[in-house]
Amino acid sequence: MSQKVIKTDCIMCINSCGINAYVEDGKFVKVEGMPEHVISEGYICPRGEALVEYVYSPDRLLHPMKKVNGEWERITWDEALDTIAAKLQDIKDKYGARALAVYNGSIGTENIELAGFGQRFRGAYGTPNLLTVEGNCFRSRIMARQMTFGGYPIEEPWNSKCVMVYGQNMDNSRITIGSKIYKALDDGIIEHLIIIDPKKIPMAERGIHIQLRPGTDTALTLGMMNVIIAEGLQDMTFINKYCMGFDKLRPFKGKITFWGEIDRQHILP
Repeated sequence: MSQKVIKTDCIMCINSCGINAYVEDGKFVKVEGMPEHVISEGYICPRGEALVEYVYSPDRLLHPMKKVNGEWERITWDEALDTIAAKLQDIKDKYGARALAVYNGSIGTENIELAGFGQRFRGAYGTPNLLTVEGNCFRSRIMARQMTFGGYPIEEPWNSKCVMVYGQNMDNSRITIGSKIYKALDDGIIEHLIIIDPKKIPMAERGIHIQLRPGTDTALTLGMMNVIIAEGLQDMTFINKYCMGFDKLRPFKGKITFWGEIDRQHILP
């Protein structure tokens, strides 16, 4: 048996941890974390560890299926493609091409090659309606950062003296970054850790826990903005160089004073 290691990334989630995929005679047999990967440093989560099981699961769909009389039956690829094509043509004939919306999921958006297929199909069909996870998630986040910071800074909280974790459980959803935060705390690099979360997550044990009531995030954020502007704590040099819209935000300081002065008992349990 010949075994080789293919160095690649896991795409079971957006973290894209580095993995060593072991292949024997053309078959994927084992997966391990890639120790030299700059972000994950050899770590893989349970989903990543189960990659071999995902690939060869007996329940994985490998063929087109069609429900007939309440039961799923296997059909040929030609039958599946003909059925889909007929339905798409029927929609266009009855309602016009604009009645169809194409939606790209997370992997189909983050992977530029896959995203290209969605664009090409949309154009070939004749509809302008292309929806993706970017519209309700990631793209708005990128635009907000570009408008605030002038670019898209990558989080490197392990190099900061003060870190604020707002509504994220690093021990469950951002484990690679979370492990670096713990190490920076142990090494004395991070001096202050602030956790803002309704739940007392594990990382809250290492810092100041602001356990706000669910639904009061906006009140807390506006209050923070009000104090920063009212006391002149903002970095105007940075703002003038990189930010947009601060001149329009500043006049609202008085109008958000209520949120800044809201009693703690309305926000905290």
